[in-house]
Formats: sequence, structure tokens, C-alpha cells
Amino acid sequence: MTPRIRAEAAWWTDGQAAAALRDGRAVHLYAAGADAEPALRAADRHGDLLRSLILADPACDVDAVAGLLGRITVPTLVVASALGDDTDLSVPQRLAGEIDNGVFVVVDGCPAPVHLTRPESFTEWASAFAAIAEGLAARYRSGLAAPTPHIEGVLA
Repeated sequence: MTPRIRAEAAWWTDGQAAAALRDGRAVHLYAAGADAEPALRAADRHGDLLRSLILADPACDVDAVAGLLGRITVPTLVVASALGDDTDLSVPQRLAGEIDNGVFVVVDGCPAPVHLTRPESFTEWASAFAAIAEGLAARYRSGLAAPTPHIEGVLA
């Protein structure tokens, strides 16, 4: 049995993720707010090195990145905060929906940014997702698994 090597968790904003990718190290890439766009571009360029992409309250022009969303196949978690019923979730929902292996989670009653105002919830979602991504990487001996087809009635 091959020993499993866990990828490091790195936030885009602090430069650790960019350095790890330059060095060819596997990472779980975290980004929040406006850092979502450069993180998405990094996932497009370095998807083979990413174990997962985890976005917290992403803020970007989805139309500007729409062309690369379909090319991103790394398991991606998009966590959005929703303070009330009138919270606009269109950006994070669209990002998750247009990325193969994308998952969308809403933390209700939470002001943005979710990773700072509800760190316990964000950490639980992100760490569970990273563990799943590690398992997929070990199973498929790569950083990603084939996208799951969404066929109506297949799981009924």
C-alpha cells in the first residue's frame, strides 16, 4: 500500500499557495472574496497540483471567468454566507454550478465573510471537503476524480 501524502492547505492571499504551485507541491487552495478570481485562474493553470479549491464568499465577475470554469475539474467547494433571505447568492451559486465537481454550501444567518464570522462552520465544511478530496486523489492516483454526471432520476 502506497502511503498517502496529504497536501498542504494554503490561502491565496498570503502567497503560500502561489509559492507551493511554483514549487510543484500539491495544495488545497483557499481563497476568499476578490481572491477567488486569481485562485480560479490558478486552478485552471495548475489543476494537476490542486487537491481541492475552497472558496469563501467569492466576489468576482462570473462572466469574466466563465470561459475557464468548465475547464476546472478539481473538486471545488464554494461556501457562502447568507445573513437573511434577501442575500444575493447568485455569484457563488453560479461558480459552483459551472465547475465540474463543484459543491455549493450556504451558512445561514451569517454575515460575510463566512470564514471569519463563522470560522467553526467554515473549518468543518472545508476540512471535511479536503479529506474527501484527499480520498479521491488516493483512489484515482491524481488530484481529481471524473465529474459525476447529473442525470435526472439516477439516484432515485
